[in-house]
Amino acid sequence: MRYAKVGARLCVAVGLMVGLVATMATPAAAQGKWERINKEEGIEVFRKEIAGRDMPMFRGRAVVKADLYTVLAVLSDFDRHTEWMHSCFEAGLLKEIDDLNRLSYNRADAPWPVSDRDVVLRSKVEIDRDKKRITIHFRGVKSPLKPEVEDVVRMKRLKGYYQLTAIDANTTRVQYQVDSDPGGDLPTWLAAKASEDIPLNTLRNLRK
Repeated sequence: MRYAKVGARLCVAVGLMVGLVATMATPAAAQGKWERINKEEGIEVFRKEIAGRDMPMFRGRAVVKADLYTVLAVLSDFDRHTEWMHSCFEAGLLKEIDDLNRLSYNRADAPWPVSDRDVVLRSKVEIDRDKKRITIHFRGVKSPLKPEVEDVVRMKRLKGYYQLTAIDANTTRVQYQVDSDPGGDLPTWLAAKASEDIPLNTLRNLRK
């Protein structure tokens, strides 16, 4: 019921918008090739290695048996991201700028002895009517609403998107992409593992 109400609200707000899906590419991110590294339960996981970066870009794709606005409502319920987002230890809405622009907080649990990572995110919902597609862009920003936490590394860079495309009235294709610099010392094996586990488990849990 909660998601239905949120979805209805967002449906009205998005219906008032006319926009195009913005690209998130940077000159560095344009380098390299996407490599499919896993396909499990219909979920495809891709990785792109970027020269000079410890953390590769990653992307996941899956089909969700729910209508587009229900998926949008779940993604927009920041206080419940810990229920489905992989390794999400703490999350919450910091400020609702308007129905389509928000500030939120996310803290990722890291295995000992690696320090947890956190980030304040600015998210924006955009629509492409012709393609029946909604994109939630997000990027890390500085904000006094959530000061840095002791023994937790604030991520230097994080940006990406959730792209929702309506296949039919009850089915949505979801693409999830992240480009990040987690900061601090991050073992190569952990960066490689995260680039596979995060999109796979996040999309698996989102389905549930």
